[in-house]
Amino acid sequence: MDLITFAIVVALMEFVVGLALLLSPVRAMDRVWVVLDNPALLSVIMYGFLAVSLSAVVRDGEFKWGLRGVITWIALLTSVKALLYIWFPKQMESMQRRCLRRDKPSWTRCIGGFMLLAFVFLSWSVREML
Repeated sequence: MDLITFAIVVALMEFVVGLALLLSPVRAMDRVWVVLDNPALLSVIMYGFLAVSLSAVVRDGEFKWGLRGVITWIALLTSVKALLYIWFPKQMESMQRRCLRRDKPSWTRCIGGFMLLAFVFLSWSVREML
């Protein structure tokens, strides 16, 4: 997989989740808890992100200054995060639960806004790399 495809996949995930967190934080958090409470589903999702991110780094990664270097670093950090979720699911779940709280919808909306900013950056990156 190349960096452009990686950026598209992650941008789409950021858009879908970020929009849900921004528009309906309580309902979105209910869905997040369903995923966090299902270790098999969480593992499948994280193995998918690990495969996508590692293949982008190995096949097309560039550790240089510039946009391709930034996307390579994002892919590498995505791999590390996926590995942490695979190796330490309970600890990562508790961290996630501390950050995304149902009783703090304004905080959840803020995280959704940041995710939409990440979507804009990744979309712009794809346009620039084409």
